[in-house]
Amino acid sequence: MARRQRARWWESLPDDELLDVRLCDLELRIEGTDVEDRLQQLYAELARAGVRRFRPYAWLSTSWFTPHGYSGFAVPFFLTHQRLVRLERWQQGEAEGASREGCMRLMRHEAAHAIDNAYRLHRRKDWRQTFGPFSRPYRASYMPKPGSRHFVVNLDYWYAQSHPGEDWAETFAVWLRPGSRWRSRYQGWPALQKLRYVEGVMHEIADRPPLVRTRERLDPLSELRHTLREYYRRKHFRWKRVLQRGKREYLR
Repeated sequence: MARRQRARWWESLPDDELLDVRLCDLELRIEGTDVEDRLQQLYAELARAGVRRFRPYAWLSTSWFTPHGYSGFAVPFFLTHQRLVRLERWQQGEAEGASREGCMRLMRHEAAHAIDNAYRLHRRKDWRQTFGPFSRPYRASYMPKPGSRHFVVNLDYWYAQSHPGEDWAETFAVWLRPGSRWRSRYQGWPALQKLRYVEGVMHEIADRPPLVRTRERLDPLSELRHTLREYYRRKHFRWKRVLQRGKREYLR
């Protein structure tokens, strides 16, 4: 159940006026919102899985992302207020992570990146042997193979196939999700070996302190001076370019 949110000066504005509000002037926080509840759920899942010495921190920005080297991740600002979720759906057709299940899938994925950074896992030889070289360039688009059994499925568009780092994050997310029954779900798949690798590594580092501890925040909402209108203009331009590459190419 969504929390009852305190009134904001901008929430009763017509859509066209709301679009002219700067992101920093929304004055949003994670505390006291559904995002905070879901972060607590993530921490509980990590604890149940035996990850006892690490909790990723989170901050509000324009999208879901984990900067390289950071032991925390960004959450899109609109998830902290239902008025902004409605605006996002009007502008984009969907609000990524608005449902509890969708949000948790994304949080588990981003937590995997944060853990990878915190323990420098992608530098390990066995990690590279399992997922491939992390140094492989990220591409603006990729051509997935929907029938492949070498990769798990957590987020849409077979995202594990886009890069070794995303393969790790998707595999971790499936491993962490309560009730996923990954051993039977992926029985006979080559992807099962990746899941077993994740389980082994997480047991190995369970009681070890992180090698990297950061509190930096890239592009925090409080420092973003552009308006909601500009935010959506940039989003629309980005997705237009993706669609121009062809329907079988995907970008997240």
